[in-house]
Amino acid sequence: MTPSPRHSSNIDGCLADTTEMTPGSPSNGDVPHAPATRRANEGTQSIQRAIAVLRLIAMCGPQGLRLHEIAESLALERITAHRIVKGLAFSNMLQLDPQTRRYSLGHMVYLLGLGASPAFDLKERCQPTLRRLADATGDSVFLMVRSGHEAVCFDHVQGSYPIRTHSLKIGARRALGAGAGAMALLAALPDSAVETAIAANAVHLPRYRDISPGRLREMVAKTRHDGYATNVQTVIADVSAIGMTLPRNDGPAFVSISIASIASRMTDAHLDDALHALRRETEALGRHLDDARVAWGGMADDISA
Repeated sequence: MTPSPRHSSNIDGCLADTTEMTPGSPSNGDVPHAPATRRANEGTQSIQRAIAVLRLIAMCGPQGLRLHEIAESLALERITAHRIVKGLAFSNMLQLDPQTRRYSLGHMVYLLGLGASPAFDLKERCQPTLRRLADATGDSVFLMVRSGHEAVCFDHVQGSYPIRTHSLKIGARRALGAGAGAMALLAALPDSAVETAIAANAVHLPRYRDISPGRLREMVAKTRHDGYATNVQTVIADVSAIGMTLPRNDGPAFVSISIASIASRMTDAHLDDALHALRRETEALGRHLDDARVAWGGMADDISA
């Protein structure tokens, strides 16, 4: 749908009204402040658009996106998208490959992340759990965190099984529901938030093997019924996985752990053993992290972010 010229496009769930107020219009006595209010709204809109561009490019990974792809994905006028990416590139938040003309995240994003990392020790707190699961199952174990309508891979520990599954790299982003860990996070949300996430990610779903809005709704229902999420080759051929969220005392879960292996291995007794280990470890780690939520709790509590 083409956005109205008097409103911004609905980017990342944020709709900013920039309708101009005309002198003399009724506004409860606030007319003299209308220009300042309008400038504030426009500034907020620009910030939200820049953040949306960064998140979109982060989700697409190292290959990046061309300018027209950014504009189309976010329903922006091309000149608006050009202005945003040029500003971000000037600040080294984005970098342009001169051969492919694709934009990817720049080094300033990495440096800013390093500055923030001491405040978010989630990876360090969870790593012993991931290691135990990898040792017990021999499979790949992933730590996923909800970030708005996406799931981010925070950590990955490889088990001893000789055939390895490298389905996710640390820092990679997936649409909620795309994969066992991401599906567990989606199913943990209220129904209204599930529908919002599915709608927000509709443009991304075709890149996955066997995922559609209808299929996601079916998988959410199954995950809630079973108590864990499954991914049977729905994202990557010959790779299957199971995932569970870490329980929280307050609010929807926003951290999950998944175990992935080749599809022929994730069956029968091995599946049962992996499920038992995953359930035991997620329950214990959830209790531990709830005790430490002052340090990092709330980092993903805004389900509309």
